[in-house]
Amino acid sequence: MSFIGGEIRIEPPAGYCIHPGASSDSSDGAVVLIGECAAKGAVVPAVISVTIGGEGSAEILQSGAKALSDYFMSRPGRAALARDGNPASVVVRQTALSGGALVMRMFDRQVGEYWRAVLGLRGRLVSVSVMAPETSSLSPDQSRALLEKSITSIRAANGSTVKKPAVAAP
Repeated sequence: MSFIGGEIRIEPPAGYCIHPGASSDSSDGAVVLIGECAAKGAVVPAVISVTIGGEGSAEILQSGAKALSDYFMSRPGRAALARDGNPASVVVRQTALSGGALVMRMFDRQVGEYWRAVLGLRGRLVSVSVMAPETSSLSPDQSRALLEKSITSIRAANGSTVKKPAVAAP
């Protein structure tokens, strides 16, 4: 599916589908919710959310992986990540670079442990999160693998080069 007037395409990993009724789209940004497809095969139950920022929002990525990692581990960065806006609600447990994205293993007291990535596409900041649905659990390894597949699918749908995973950010 295309979002932001066709500017960004979101292609979920195999076995997962976009839920249009639970997603929103405007010229300023989009929120896309993805879950298991009915009758598409055996995949781990997960909720994948993709948030697409406004035009030019990816400029923040120019500060580099270490600066971004430091920011997201800081009080203001954790507040930006927290669903309730409270920096005490989030702990960033690990950061790394993968496929040109900064990936973070996090704990948010509202949703538990999950993985999130931030990357740039066509000048827009894109955040991808993989969480367990309320009715099941998802191991950190399953969540990270699905995050990697999501990044690869999104990059491929937008004609973006997929880079090999790199070493962890300091």
